[in-house]
Amino acid sequence: MIGVIGSFGFTTAGAVAGGYFLGTYLDKKLNTYPWLMLLFMVLGIVASFIEFFKVVKKLLGENKKKP
Repeated sequence: MIGVIGSFGFTTAGAVAGGYFLGTYLDKKLNTYPWLMLLFMVLGIVASFIEFFKVVKKLLGENKKKP
């Protein structure tokens, strides 16, 4: 359980950093700085929140099953 919670920080950081680097790369290629960087960073944040809610739902479900 602690491992799942601890990995959430890495998942969030990876999603945001991945969005930053992908967005920056595409911005340089398409000359649209900073719009794609911001878009992909926001998508990374949204994805990390979705993952967070999935983890919380899973952990709450496991706690209900224990006597």
